[in-house]
Amino acid sequence: MRLSTALRVASIIIAAKTILIGLAYWRRAEIVGRPLHIGSGAWLGFIAIIAIVLAMAAAVYIAAPRFNRRD
Repeated sequence: MRLSTALRVASIIIAAKTILIGLAYWRRAEIVGRPLHIGSGAWLGFIAIIAIVLAMAAAVYIAAPRFNRRD
C-alpha cells in the first residue's frame, strides 16, 4: 500500500472516530441531564480538529506520488 493511500485511509478513519465519539459524548450528556453548551472549550476543540485535518491533508499532499515526481 502506498503511503498516500495509507494516509487517506487513516484520515478517514480518524475523522469517523472523532464524529462518533462526539456523538456518544453528546448523547450521554443528554441522558444524564446535562446538555452540552457551545462555549469557548467547544470552539477550541473545533479549531484543534480543523488543525489536525489540515495537517493530515498536507501530509497526504506531500506524500502523494504524483507530486513527488522530478522529471
